[in-house]
Amino acid sequence: MVTWEPVSPLTSDNEIASDECEVALTLAPVRCILDQRAIKFQKAFLRDDDGEQENLAQGWESDLHPVPPPLLRTFRVRPVKMKIDYFPQQIDTAALKNGSVVELINLSPLDSMVLMLHSVEIEHSIGFGEAMGSLVSHWLGDICATQMHKFLTNARPFEPFTSVTGGVADLLVLPWDAYKNGENVSRALRSSVKSFVGTVANETLTTSSRLAAFIAGEMAKASSSPSLPSSSSSANTSLPSRPLGAPRHVGDAAGHALESLARGLQTANYKILIVPYREYRRSGTRGAVKSIVRGIPIAIAAPVGGASEALSYTLLGARNQFRPDIRKEEEVTQRGLHYGGK
Repeated sequence: MVTWEPVSPLTSDNEIASDECEVALTLAPVRCILDQRAIKFQKAFLRDDDGEQENLAQGWESDLHPVPPPLLRTFRVRPVKMKIDYFPQQIDTAALKNGSVVELINLSPLDSMVLMLHSVEIEHSIGFGEAMGSLVSHWLGDICATQMHKFLTNARPFEPFTSVTGGVADLLVLPWDAYKNGENVSRALRSSVKSFVGTVANETLTTSSRLAAFIAGEMAKASSSPSLPSSSSSANTSLPSRPLGAPRHVGDAAGHALESLARGLQTANYKILIVPYREYRRSGTRGAVKSIVRGIPIAIAAPVGGASEALSYTLLGARNQFRPDIRKEEEVTQRGLHYGGK
């Protein structure tokens, strides 16, 4: 809600007077998907090092009477709940050595970190730029003072333990609260046990899927070879690209899983059979033996990578079948705001 009140359009010096207004904002819960590359681009895009824009503005605005910014008698923002996913790409070690503690955030991705931004009231601020700057400063100060631990507990290596620990706490807290409030303790206990089992199952499937995907990626790097023909590999890798849509259940993951297994076996077959046969035709038995020895690591890594990718995608389908709400949220992340899936 904004109230705008131009007390007087002109001052005693015949200049345009500042308007006065009061602002009260109530924001819906915010979902943020942040990427370090996008943040770097935005910072570089908004940076003005040489001041050319300012000099240009002074040139054509010299004979004009710019409208002064409004006076915000009160600028109020109510508490906001924010859920953040952050995907770092690299950490600036030089800045970290110089004391930039913020770079520690780039050590690990953040998964579903929930921040509660407290209410802020700013009085007698000139212009919305100054008000927004004060708002962000208040929020950052509160986060640093009371919620910095969430950057650690929601980091990807620790987030599963945090979720499971929260489920264990619910096992004790929910029945105790029901007992104190005179409610049905057995019902609260069943609800807490169901929540705990669901949390453990979700974190087990999610963590196993990510671990298998990591192994698959490392095996794909080890088995990649520029000598592979384009018909047998996409972008010279032993793994197929994942479908754009997330699997809704285990059955949806079967196609990609079988393709991953087939691609790994195809890569191994190419390095162990086809390449040695071509070397045998070209340079005899010695060349064939050398190509077999060189192809053994790839022949081992490619099937392992294909099997790991198949397992990872199948576990992801099982997780999505168990928790369709998470699958829908991830699809919204991939497709944007125009998500219309069921």
